[in-house]
Amino acid sequence: MERRPDGRIKMATVISSIGGKKFKWTFGSDASSVFLGEYKHVVDIQKISPDRYSILLDGKSYQAIITRNEFTYSIVIHGKIYRVEVEGSAKERAGFGLDAGVKDRAQLEVRSPMPGMVVRCEVREGSIIEVGGGLLILEAMKMENEIRATRSGIIKKIHVREKQVVDKGALLITME
Repeated sequence: MERRPDGRIKMATVISSIGGKKFKWTFGSDASSVFLGEYKHVVDIQKISPDRYSILLDGKSYQAIITRNEFTYSIVIHGKIYRVEVEGSAKERAGFGLDAGVKDRAQLEVRSPMPGMVVRCEVREGSIIEVGGGLLILEAMKMENEIRATRSGIIKKIHVREKQVVDKGALLITME
């Protein structure tokens, strides 16, 4: 999205493909509205960490993990992975207001989203992992939570061991 000299955002249109279906996204000049086709949605996106976002869409709250590789985005919401590919001339304007992702970062640090205990590591150093692949199981409040990869890569370093108690934000795994 480009800004006008007065600071307002110009309307930007992006054509994308999600699951084989094409969508036309138009971003409103007020930066808080998105048109999907002819339907207007009110949206507020706040960056929480390098790849985590809090999204308020039409009054509903979502947590998302968004990574970018060239013009393809992987978006994880409630454990479901959406792949969004930006098409055509829209690629020059792509970004949806998000930072450049994976390609601009040599490494990705996987951090604990909550305090808990590492139950099991599902990968080893040097393992190749795909987006959505299981990394480790973290137990918190008597519930097991699977921590999944938000991008493809190689496990460079595992910083924790099984049965280790970790705080929220603790470094778990480094990927490259």
